[in-house]
Amino acid sequence: MEKAVCPKCSGLLESITYRGIEVNRCMQCDGIWFDALAADTLKTVRGSESLDRGNPYIGRKYDRITDGVKCPRCHVNLRRMLDIDRHSIWYERCAQCGGIWFDAGEFSQFKQNFRENHLLNRARAAWHRQSK
Repeated sequence: MEKAVCPKCSGLLESITYRGIEVNRCMQCDGIWFDALAADTLKTVRGSESLDRGNPYIGRKYDRITDGVKCPRCHVNLRRMLDIDRHSIWYERCAQCGGIWFDAGEFSQFKQNFRENHLLNRARAAWHRQSK
């Protein structure tokens, strides 16, 4: 992605590679753009939370921006998504290319939501207890 700009603050995105997977991080607000499936892959990779160096307080400020948030790749409006588990996270997804935008601090929380013993695993355990 050349000369891409942040969908939230219009800062420049820099390319960063972690274990062979490229993401783009805003040099101004530290939000992160993940191409399709990159976030799902990296959420299982040990240490990948180091990509999310941003301040969650600043991320929450940018999280309030909901209008006119455009995909840095396709330039179409991003859809606001909600992930609920240990942390409730509002993030943006592109319906066209499947990319995901996380404001500063959100990828670390997204990754924590998928560790063992979180919502889905707790629901499975409860279902197994009831079915016995």
